[in-house]
Amino acid sequence: MGQRSTGQTDGDVDVDVVVVGAGAAGLACAADLVAGGVRVRLFEASDAVGGRMRTDRVAGFTVDRGFQVFNTSYPQVKRRLDLRALRLRPFTPGVLVHTDDGFRRFVDPSRRPREGRDLLPGRLASARDLAALGVLSARDVLAPVRYLRSRPDASTLTALADAGVSADLVETFFRPFLSGIFLEDELETSARFFHLVWRTMLRGTLCLPADGIGAVPAQLASGLPGGVLRTGEPVAALTDGGVALA
Repeated sequence: MGQRSTGQTDGDVDVDVVVVGAGAAGLACAADLVAGGVRVRLFEASDAVGGRMRTDRVAGFTVDRGFQVFNTSYPQVKRRLDLRALRLRPFTPGVLVHTDDGFRRFVDPSRRPREGRDLLPGRLASARDLAALGVLSARDVLAPVRYLRSRPDASTLTALADAGVSADLVETFFRPFLSGIFLEDELETSARFFHLVWRTMLRGTLCLPADGIGAVPAQLASGLPGGVLRTGEPVAALTDGGVALA
């Protein structure tokens, strides 16, 4: 297939910047450029925005692609999105942990105090583990972000051990839980990043938009001026003057 180039000009319209990919990052980048008075084009290869944040309608059901969860505590979420318009549907603030004895509930007692009995020592964790988890969580919730970012770094696994969390609780809860977030199961992810993520989970609400996770990039795209976003336009290569479209 032949290629055509675009960069400083797109048809008869001057373009200063080309953004490739209309996932959440690309949409936010384009929005900031537009706000700064920059002439921008945003090219997306697929038929819709979202990247990994896509939702399909299947036989009357709303089906997200892949594992999706939305956290209201992320700073960029508060800055860029109209949360009321997303009609967020919250999850119960806790998890179900699969053990040899079946599923165990692990619920945030600060939000569901009536379900605090699920955290009685021995049901999932020891009294020492619960105390260690309480201290770790309280610090991450209350400490300034700059403090969490400036602490000596280590792996998440090391940080949990240093906090007094037992190997048993790491294996039954933290490793399977964090592996789905970090996309690695050795827990070698930066402890600083872990503490920031843990903080947002404790301070925010984990939920999903009523219309699926795809409603998030759709809302971001709706704020762009007409003509900025071009879907179905795969970028084949970068050129000296811009990009080559397939």
